[in-house]
Amino acid sequence: MKYYTKYRIYTKFLAIFVFLAWEPNLTNAASCVGCVELDELNFDQVIERFPYALVKFDIAFPYGDKHEAFAAFSIAAHKATKDLLVATVGIKDYGENENKQLGVRFNIDDKNFPGILLFKDGKFDNFVRFPAHLDVTLDNIKSFVTKNTDLYIGRDGCLKEFEELVKKYANKADAEQLKLIEEAERLSKAYESEEGRASAKVYVIYMRKINEKGYNYVEDETKRLLRLKAGKVTDAKKLELQQRLNILEAFRVTKLTKETQKDDL
Repeated sequence: MKYYTKYRIYTKFLAIFVFLAWEPNLTNAASCVGCVELDELNFDQVIERFPYALVKFDIAFPYGDKHEAFAAFSIAAHKATKDLLVATVGIKDYGENENKQLGVRFNIDDKNFPGILLFKDGKFDNFVRFPAHLDVTLDNIKSFVTKNTDLYIGRDGCLKEFEELVKKYANKADAEQLKLIEEAERLSKAYESEEGRASAKVYVIYMRKINEKGYNYVEDETKRLLRLKAGKVTDAKKLELQQRLNILEAFRVTKLTKETQKDDL
């Protein structure tokens, strides 16, 4: 009887060991908070319920920088909108090859996981493929979704209303910029959250600095923030500096005419 009990315990542990070995990287697989797991049975029913759906096709138990970037995007998306489903499909190339047909259906290259598709209007023939030449990073995923939808999922610390306001700011005469600064100050008072008010304050500061010093300030301030971030600072301070860098990106312009006009005077 004792031998039988020991044998059952031994076989149970052996089965667990074999399972973990069979499921590669299971113990290292990262979670994806907010992501909905889709499979061949529920895929169509779930996708068709959302205006937009961003789906990552990957190995069954994904891990690494690309998966972590997608997971970070999921958190950001949930804070920004209810109109975007963020989901994953785990494809197995062993056993019963679960979800492999979904990969075939959407022409997912299983040699270059992950494949990321953006579905629109709940239609399966209306999707955009995440460009293969782009790295799968949080900012690139945000840009991809923002570019291909009417949703706004900005970089950490950024505010949609101020991003729109800053687009009107570049190359304006001083008087017009001052009016936009006044508008920004009024807008900043409308934010109830401490996080929103803090970001709004940074936008206003940068608008004033650029009005006083010109657009060279953007490059100078970027270099200064990068130096600080590379130094010995706490994680909280690094996050604050990165948020400031993200906001500063909104002030970059492809063509600067205001300084040329000043020089001509």
